[in-house]
Amino acid sequence: MPFIGIISDSKSEKSIKNILSNKLEKDSNIIIINDKSIENLKNIKFETILITNNSKIFEKYQEILKQMIFNTKFLIMNADIAINLELYQDNILRVITFGFNPKATVTASSVEEGILLCVQRTIEDKNANKIEQQEIKIKFDENTEISVNNLIGIATVVLLYGKLAK
Repeated sequence: MPFIGIISDSKSEKSIKNILSNKLEKDSNIIIINDKSIENLKNIKFETILITNNSKIFEKYQEILKQMIFNTKFLIMNADIAINLELYQDNILRVITFGFNPKATVTASSVEEGILLCVQRTIEDKNANKIEQQEIKIKFDENTEISVNNLIGIATVVLLYGKLAK
């Protein structure tokens, strides 16, 4: 039963959690990490953490976040924001970036009538299956006011967990 943490702005965090809950297996625990919950979550070992924005949580809880990230297997983070986190060199963490930054691992080549997701570098999913460079057309059925950038982040998590329908 994997624990997936979400660090996002307060407007988007519930929508992101709901969409991920609908797309992933039922035994996934999707948990919002924010300034109200972080103290209670500091000992949870997250399999994946999704970071969609530069939240104030990074300034206030730097040490707790470092420890959480150190124990995380996958860090999926928005490449379009600046996050000052010291990642340990001996950490086996896999960092997967997403966004509109041309250097992101996962980006969008088109956002009209759905999103044309572009995997720019080969990545391994959670089951060690290789996801080669490719473009994947995705659509989200949810009627929500969520940014395209956040949808790319959600799609990256779903892709990592092998649940993205092509």
